Amino acid sequence: MPTGDKGNENGPPFISMTEDSTLHGVTIYYPNQPGNQVPTPFPWTLSLSGNNVAVTDVECLNCFNAIRAVGAHRHYIARVQGQPINMGVLVDQTYDVGRIEDVHWNPWYSNTKEYMSWQLLYGRAFVFARTDWEYVFNTFAFGYAIGYHFVASPQGSCNGNFLGIGADMMANASVQVDSSDAFGILITNGEFTAFVDSHFGTQHTDSVQVFVNFSNKGSVRFVNSAFWGPSNSIAKLGGSGTTGFADCTFTQWDDSKQGHYAIEVNGATGNLLVNNCDFQYEGNQINLGNSTTLARAVITGNVIKGATRISGKAHNTQKGLNADSTSTP
Repeated sequence: MPTGDKGNENGPPFISMTEDSTLHGVTIYYPNQPGNQVPTPFPWTLSLSGNNVAVTDVECLNCFNAIRAVGAHRHYIARVQGQPINMGVLVDQTYDVGRIEDVHWNPWYSNTKEYMSWQLLYGRAFVFARTDWEYVFNTFAFGYAIGYHFVASPQGSCNGNFLGIGADMMANASVQVDSSDAFGILITNGEFTAFVDSHFGTQHTDSVQVFVNFSNKGSVRFVNSAFWGPSNSIAKLGGSGTTGFADCTFTQWDDSKQGHYAIEVNGATGNLLVNNCDFQYEGNQINLGNSTTLARAVITGNVIKGATRISGKAHNTQKGLNADSTSTP
């Protein structure tokens, strides 16, 4: 039950773990963190560094910032749950395969409007900077500003394998990619929604499941993933890298009924791949922007409800765009 450095986010961590150490089978609870008002900052709860550090079967019930793994090569974080408020897991400077599995963040501690409004505005469940071959398996988060945030640090950005990950009720983005390593972020069997329930605050009309920032130069691939919830767009894409969707299901978008597209390219100079996906809502599907932005696009083999509605064109129109979609009544 940590009590020190209340109000000081930059204070020393509650527990610092170094090479070949393990924390197992404990619950961490901040007794001075009221659940009915704006959350109070505290320092990191767990700080991991060195080789082969493990955190297993731990509950971070109401940590402000839960687990920081920086320079923690071959870290192992498994079967962890709770409600971190500001940040759940941060990974950086990891140069040998780190593993995160069965981590579940959910508002079990407090779901009051005052508490959750702050978390939906600022909270990030998983943040990845420089990490080489990160393996993330069966993770979930509910009720944050950003679910999975891929960023750049001075040491670089992330490449890795993300399997069976989920993010529900994200106010800004389920997955936000500011920076991806050239080797790519590979997301398979994901489940994503982006919205704000009226119980917690005002609906954010710009909530999206996937946001790729203009700063991104790497590759991002979604395979066999599902996207739903009352957002206006499912994906807003920028940057000079490649974003791909294969065998994905798009269930809901254009919640405001203003003609928004499921996938919108916003000033990208990269590539877009959309193959064998199922567009289940009868609305606009893909907006490629104008001919001076997107370099190449390949759109093939998709199942579309109603008419095919693909707007704009890629810069390379002959080789890049091949719309071959099957319409259903």
